[in-house]
Amino acid sequence: MSSTIPLDKLEDFSDNLYEAIVIIAKRAKQINEEQKSMLEIETDMEESMDSYDEDEEIEGQVDEEKKFIKLPKPTEIAIEEMLAGKIKWDYGIEQDIEDREN
Repeated sequence: MSSTIPLDKLEDFSDNLYEAIVIIAKRAKQINEEQKSMLEIETDMEESMDSYDEDEEIEGQVDEEKKFIKLPKPTEIAIEEMLAGKIKWDYGIEQDIEDREN
């Protein structure tokens, strides 16, 4: 469970509070996509292993713990990364200016 974070702490890492929230939201979305792809890879591996063990499978012996994987919430991870100073962002303004000049 997460705790309340003083808004002043978020403003220390960006120009304003809204910018910090947008940065955290974008990072949380990236983390969520990483977790999804990780789960898809694990599911694919389990399905391929299941196809080899079909002959030896015994009905009724399903490990219930493997059905659910509890991962940390992406937003909590993103907030922790922001407060630890691990998130770096760039507006890409220099890239846009160079593209317009050419």
